[in-house]
Amino acid sequence: MKYFNFSRVIYVFTAVLFFTASFSGCMNETLEGPGLEDQEAAVSDDFHEMGGEYLRISPAEQNKILAGIRGATAKYHRLEVAEASGYDLDTHCVEVPGLGGMGHHAVNFVLIDGEVNPLMPEVLVYEPSKNGKYQLVAVEYLVDAGAWHGEDEDREPPMIGGVPFDDHRNFLEKGGPPFPHYQLHIWVWKNNPNGLYAPFNPNVKCP
Repeated sequence: MKYFNFSRVIYVFTAVLFFTASFSGCMNETLEGPGLEDQEAAVSDDFHEMGGEYLRISPAEQNKILAGIRGATAKYHRLEVAEASGYDLDTHCVEVPGLGGMGHHAVNFVLIDGEVNPLMPEVLVYEPSKNGKYQLVAVEYLVDAGAWHGEDEDREPPMIGGVPFDDHRNFLEKGGPPFPHYQLHIWVWKNNPNGLYAPFNPNVKCP
């Protein structure tokens, strides 16, 4: 489904989100990162902040999913492994003043469809480091809304465990790739003060 150029697109995103106010310790080479207790606290905090409206499973169950995502993506700390697996790194680093950064997106276009597999994220998010290397900080799930809904326009948004994706069917207003879609960032490899599932991270900087 390679019908758009993510490089040029990444982001119609940045420009659009700059005018959109709707968005509300680093991993090292030994694969250290936030532990499951930290993740559970983050999930609990998100649940509290959202008024308990979206988390339909327990924090412990959600953390099992997060642990699975970490296990499935740990190999992608080596960018060459990600590229060999079909991920194409975009050269544009996304950072929006006042919102924070995302970093560089590495997209596997083959995976962009109407399906959700937590162990196979469509996008890997890398932060550039001062030594010129790239550090895996998050994963992003990207679902084609047309393929997801089919003839069922009332179908609920896709979810990872108990967390629904952000609705970007109106992509001109919400940003992102230029087609109706759902997206969800999960900061499994870098702490995000804005929340585990927030799109932007104030701790991520572009050169």
